[in-house]
Amino acid sequence: MKPARFPYPLQPLRVPGGWHLTVNTLFEVEPGPDSMQWFSSALLLWGHCRDTGYCFNSHFEPEDDPSGEFVLEMGKVEYDRHGKIIQGSDAFLGEFRTRSKAAFVERVEQFMQDPAA
Repeated sequence: MKPARFPYPLQPLRVPGGWHLTVNTLFEVEPGPDSMQWFSSALLLWGHCRDTGYCFNSHFEPEDDPSGEFVLEMGKVEYDRHGKIIQGSDAFLGEFRTRSKAAFVERVEQFMQDPAA
């Protein structure tokens, strides 16, 4: 059985070693009246780096609104020696909002490269 084909390829991203993208529904298409179905997911990208505990998730809001914006939420968690997240260790590091897809992709890549920046 062949995998489903999408009308757009996935957005190219530079992902440093150690990072895992658990969700990736960010396609190489700009938001607009004819493409909003590709931005109506609850999550566009969700990534984490187990070595550092840094993590992020992103979405587009308001959903189905071509004049909406990309939202990147950044955080950090701590893991115990068994690899489980320590309850209450999650820290919100900030949020980035933009209407520019290029600026959004740039900020995601920057966060993965240097989360403290």
